[in-house]
Amino acid sequence: MSRSALWFLVTILAAPGAGYFVYRVARGLGFLDPPVDRQHELRRTILVSLYCFLLFLPAGIYGFEKGWPRVWILFGILLSLTLVFFAAGGILAAVRLWRIRHPQAGVGTEARVESTEDFLERADPENDGAPEKAL
Repeated sequence: MSRSALWFLVTILAAPGAGYFVYRVARGLGFLDPPVDRQHELRRTILVSLYCFLLFLPAGIYGFEKGWPRVWILFGILLSLTLVFFAAGGILAAVRLWRIRHPQAGVGTEARVESTEDFLERADPENDGAPEKAL
C-alpha cells in the first residue's frame, strides 16, 4: 500500500471521530441550543464567518501563491465564492448586531439629556427628591 493510500485510509477512519468531537464541543459550548435572542443568533453568525476565514483563507492564499494547477482552478473559484458568501453574511450580521446594540433615536422622538444636577440628585441616597434647602 502506498503512502498516500495509507493516509487516505487513516482520514476515512478518523473522520467519524473528528465529526463526533466537533459535535461534542459544539454541544458543550451551547452552539446547538436555540438562540436566546436575536443578538445571540447574530453573534453565532459572526463567529461562523470568522471560522470560515480561518479555515479557507490559508488554503486560498497558498493556492494563489503556488499558481493554481488547472485541475484546482475550479476549487479556487469555489473557495473564493465561499469566502465572499461568508464574509457578506458576517458583515451583515455585524451591522445588524450594531443596530440592535446601538439604537438611534427614531423620527419624532428626542433623546432626553439629563443635566448633571438631575443625575447627582438621583445618585444621592440621602436626597429624597426634595430640593436642597438653602443654608
